[in-house]
Amino acid sequence: MRVLMTSTPGAGHLGPLFPFAFALRRAGHEVLLAAPVSAQARVEKAGLAYLSYADPLEHHLVPHWEAARVAGPEEANDIVVRQIFGGVRARAALSGVELAIDAWRPHVVLRESCEFAGAVAAESREIPHARVGVGLAQTEDYVIRTAAPMVDELRAWAGLEPDPVGRKLAEAPYYTLTPPALEAPGGPLPERILRFHDAAARPHPAPDPDAQPLVYVTFGTVAASLGLFPGFYRSVIEALAGLPVRIVMTVGDAADEAELGSLPANVSAKRWIPQAAILAKASAMVGHGGFGTTTGALLAGVPQVVVPLFADQPYNAARVEDLGVGLVAIPEDPGTIRTALERVLAEPSFRRVAARVARESFALPPIDAVESSLLELIASARERRAA
Repeated sequence: MRVLMTSTPGAGHLGPLFPFAFALRRAGHEVLLAAPVSAQARVEKAGLAYLSYADPLEHHLVPHWEAARVAGPEEANDIVVRQIFGGVRARAALSGVELAIDAWRPHVVLRESCEFAGAVAAESREIPHARVGVGLAQTEDYVIRTAAPMVDELRAWAGLEPDPVGRKLAEAPYYTLTPPALEAPGGPLPERILRFHDAAARPHPAPDPDAQPLVYVTFGTVAASLGLFPGFYRSVIEALAGLPVRIVMTVGDAADEAELGSLPANVSAKRWIPQAAILAKASAMVGHGGFGTTTGALLAGVPQVVVPLFADQPYNAARVEDLGVGLVAIPEDPGTIRTALERVLAEPSFRRVAARVARESFALPPIDAVESSLLELIASARERRAA
């Protein structure tokens, strides 16, 4: 089986695809990831075969990013999802994804759910496609509803029938590593949802209670490029450094940790650390509520303090607090981050609930089972074409 994966360039969009790519390669299948040139370093670091196409022109993106920066949170999300993901990025990607399909002739396309050119190109060539979630189910539902009108313009370019509400997008099988407990109670669920667990994220024993706690602090790969670095990062360090903990902070590839200046003795900063490796040692995490970071900590059984900054992070943060695996703090008031972290470290209930949710998640089918699902999808498509 040849599987073409498609993605936008952000780490939070590529990351959820990687475990599925590794599982399919273990099963002996060929995997090719098609993404913009700006994704190259992340894909190569993951060791995956890569086909690049051009990023959108900067002057096509800038007006939308500027509009989003001055808009309120909900309007900003609408602009990013509709105009950037559903519009500029999808239009720029379509010819590159079509070329990848025509040249490599995959049996199936597997896309991250904010990358829409893969769905349009696959449907126009009668190739089955599925999606990997990059957020909670309620976020995925919102993304389809918001982006569908713009994606419908792309469908017209490809000669497909109109679908202004995104029915075709919603029908595609939906794969996710999201723990069921993290989903909003009573919220919308995709029609064909399949949940898996990834053994690479297996929960670890609780840290030695006699050792000084290790706290992992990360605000993802985007925050540093939005004017928050180094000021916001430094304010968090100053708020937490006086606690009896060891702090390891990552700043992302868009920043230079040297710009943080002289650090307290109990604080170290790096651009990037393998998340699973640091979470295996952590007593708690302070994060931004990004999907990959939040679920990574939860699957490792690590309690967390969430400091939501933008996009779907406030919704993820609310679910963390509602579930009892962590607390929400206020970005504008670093003192609330310190207070929340002290409580998360002091009260065992947060780690107990996180460990329970992680154990329940590992009762889900292993991620290697995605192979059989994709093979069934391919077989069903062949039967429809033959009918």
